[in-house]
Amino acid sequence: MGRSVWMALLGTVVCCALPAGAAVNLDQVHCWEENGYCIHYPAEWVATKANDYTLLLSGKAGTDSYYTTVTIASFASTLLGGRYETAQALLNAYKCDLVSGSSMVCIDATGYPTGTGYVAEFSHEGETFRQWRVVAARADNRVFHSWAFTAPTDLFPTYLPLAEAMYASWTLDGTSGAIGPGTTATGASITIIFEARDRIRRLATCNSDSDKSLGRCHTITYSLNITAPGYVALSLVFERGQQITATLYDAAGKRVAFRPGNFTDVYASASAVSPGRYTIKVVPELFYAESDFELQVYFSTREFSIDELAALYGPRNRYLNR
Repeated sequence: MGRSVWMALLGTVVCCALPAGAAVNLDQVHCWEENGYCIHYPAEWVATKANDYTLLLSGKAGTDSYYTTVTIASFASTLLGGRYETAQALLNAYKCDLVSGSSMVCIDATGYPTGTGYVAEFSHEGETFRQWRVVAARADNRVFHSWAFTAPTDLFPTYLPLAEAMYASWTLDGTSGAIGPGTTATGASITIIFEARDRIRRLATCNSDSDKSLGRCHTITYSLNITAPGYVALSLVFERGQQITATLYDAAGKRVAFRPGNFTDVYASASAVSPGRYTIKVVPELFYAESDFELQVYFSTREFSIDELAALYGPRNRYLNR
């Protein structure tokens, strides 16, 4: 199993002290005027707008830094119709996402870093990750910005000096408006409740459609806890020319949402759900398929359309650029 980035659920957690950072050179700058900030990052890294309020920075595919990410997400406060009244309330929501479904949890908010933030370690698919998250409020307290550095634990100390330098370069202009899920400004109350980046691989045991039907091809399974009744949809984006499938099942094994690999539309339609435990399976649709992918699950208390998802989170027809 290759490395993955897990941003919603927490496995076994161990907290520990982090090493001190060192200054590094940052050669590029990304300014997002609508969301009111600028950040510097290395020339060999890539900046991607995941949606209208989230910026993802990471190294290029094929390098260790590809598995390290800096993510900035911007959210309206209750003053703009959002769901969070304070920066601490937003931070607490991130903590709840981390600990969902876990029996052992340890989040360190007392040592490194200082300020409104925490550091946590969690495991997924046999690998342990470490995440440093900080939430900052805009000067008028109308917008909150979440900044997070996530990396496998063996790479975290190596890239921590770089992450610290990027954090130090991050500037908020104090006035520009950022909008996020749950705001009237976006026109929808659709939130991302789960997201992952991973890869479907060609296994030595997978050489025919028969092998695929017998379960000998690569399957990646995720767990998701939904805490309120509402509607969910999912999106799966993969490399051009490949076909992989994502399916959301309820606790009884009934299929709830399905994104087939032979459709060009990255989104699956919204389906009604009740609170409970759900499972997501990503599999190759063709036995020879092999592809990186980005998976997201969306939730709202009201029914929503694919067109709304596309307006908020990106075009319906797109592929990963690998």
